[in-house]
Amino acid sequence: MHDAMDAVFARRHDVVVGALALACALSALTLAVRAPDGASRAQATPDSYATPAALDQPAGFGPAQLQAAYGLSTSPDAGAGQTIAIVDAFDDPDISTQLAAFDTAFDLPACAASCFTRVDQDGGTDYPQAAPADWSLEIAMDVEWAHAIAPGAHILLIEATTAGLADLLIAETYAGSHAGYVSNSWGYPEFAGETADAATFADPGVSYFAAVADSPNVTQYPATAPNVVAVGGDERTSSGAVPWTPGGGGCSAYEAATTGQVALANQAGCSGAQSTPAVSANAINIAVLGADSVWENTGGTSFATVLWAAAAADSGQVVTNAAIVSGMIPLRGVLGGTLLKTGLGDLGVLPRSVGEFVNMGLAAIQPTI
Repeated sequence: MHDAMDAVFARRHDVVVGALALACALSALTLAVRAPDGASRAQATPDSYATPAALDQPAGFGPAQLQAAYGLSTSPDAGAGQTIAIVDAFDDPDISTQLAAFDTAFDLPACAASCFTRVDQDGGTDYPQAAPADWSLEIAMDVEWAHAIAPGAHILLIEATTAGLADLLIAETYAGSHAGYVSNSWGYPEFAGETADAATFADPGVSYFAAVADSPNVTQYPATAPNVVAVGGDERTSSGAVPWTPGGGGCSAYEAATTGQVALANQAGCSGAQSTPAVSANAINIAVLGADSVWENTGGTSFATVLWAAAAADSGQVVTNAAIVSGMIPLRGVLGGTLLKTGLGDLGVLPRSVGEFVNMGLAAIQPTI
């Protein structure tokens, strides 16, 4: 089985060589657009990329391949009883149709009204203006793959009115009070007052995830927030997991490491500042059905983030930075990875009960490449 998967990843890996060069170029453009010339005027940006793909068929990894690679559940009920909130900006009025077509293409359980809900940032139906191409793709990726990995979970898409931080934080507040797992596949330039928003990401029992930048050596909010698990990118190859070249991370300019993370921050060279990312996952070669029923080959730390959120929902466990640092969350080694590139490791098979947590303990933290 492992030999077969290794062969699949080896073949698929070649597809993304050109995509990485494009991702680097797009990242440079993103930096120019979102340079923080004042927090009130900056805009959040999604952390994903896309390359031309076949118009009528998927191009990239499908759910079955990643379920096998990560040892994730293949049950149609995986994630049952859990809610995954996805916070994005602007509106994709066709997302339900896209999700249905995605499910059909990969033989996934249908996601009807009881499975998927789309609301505005206040939880109502006063939807914002139509999303531009980058946010539309982000919404498609997040919703389609949250359902693919956790088909039994309820997917709650919360659409902020704009990509301004004030609107996104309103959406975040609604997410934290209505879901156990919150995925944020976007980033906002760090700013001096960001510590004042910590309570937005602090609902008890809620697992918060946010993408680091798709730009090397760049930090962004809310990945730097102390209660948010910052997710970086790596590449699944036939040799195991290796760092994803465009992936960002680094030492926060404003957030101090929490008490339990000071040693890790110092080890990363951050002198007591919050270090990001905390963990990583695959960020390349993902099949997404976008607008106008066009298949895209995409990826980015955005995908790694929603993968973590959905896998956590499958497990039913609360995933926090404290649990990760203490060794209670199983991780895989990343060949050549560093704390400021891939965090403590790649997504492992999450336990599905508290008993499994106790039995696995620190022994679960071991390379598998």
